[in-house]
Amino acid sequence: MVQIIEVLRGEKTVPQELLPFTGVPRNVRHKPGTADFRDIDLALIEPASAADLVFRGTVINRNHINARILAPIEKQSRDASKLCQKWLRIGLIGLKDDVRDEAGLQLLDYISGDSDEVELARAIIGETRVVKSDIASGFARMQDLLGCPLGAVIYIFRYMPDGRPISWPAGFREEVVAAAKQLDLPLFEPTQMVVDFGVEAALTQDYRHYSEQFLPVVGEALLQFAMSIREQSRRARNTAAEADNR
Repeated sequence: MVQIIEVLRGEKTVPQELLPFTGVPRNVRHKPGTADFRDIDLALIEPASAADLVFRGTVINRNHINARILAPIEKQSRDASKLCQKWLRIGLIGLKDDVRDEAGLQLLDYISGDSDEVELARAIIGETRVVKSDIASGFARMQDLLGCPLGAVIYIFRYMPDGRPISWPAGFREEVVAAAKQLDLPLFEPTQMVVDFGVEAALTQDYRHYSEQFLPVVGEALLQFAMSIREQSRRARNTAAEADNR
């Protein structure tokens, strides 16, 4: 989230060859007049990861690493598939440096060729490191970057069949809740809505995604949450203006 705003503000440039690994669209670039975003109504922010994957100063996305580098390797054999997950989940994201280095070296044996794409894939496996996210500092940074009212949305990794939310890694959801409360950010928490609607009806079979019939329900709730933030901000501005006019 921070990176894409920094790109828009002209504070950071992402190399073209890394854009497919970041989630930053190719047409996103520095826009004059984006010193802040105070003229928009509000922004909703939903942290979904407890750590950033950083390659040569650029934050890259694990889903894109999976799709572009690891998926072709996983197709080669079952052992290759296990090795990919060992490198990513245990070594990299799990902060086990020895596992990361050992598995990374083994992964290089599965990547052949001498093209620029191959060399980049090999470099990403060898050089990507993890930076633990500080959620409260991230929220504060977004406040500084945007300058508009903010609301926080809780990301649920998965639900149990009884509706209990699962956080991955453990404690991440609680960290986001605590950070939002620390900075007095309005918080959208969908868990009770899922329970009230009925877990089986609200979610798909993987218990990770909303069902078609639940999407309009949670969408309307999210809209109302956003509208309440805008109204709260409007009232605060009016109160401040009245105080200045006294």
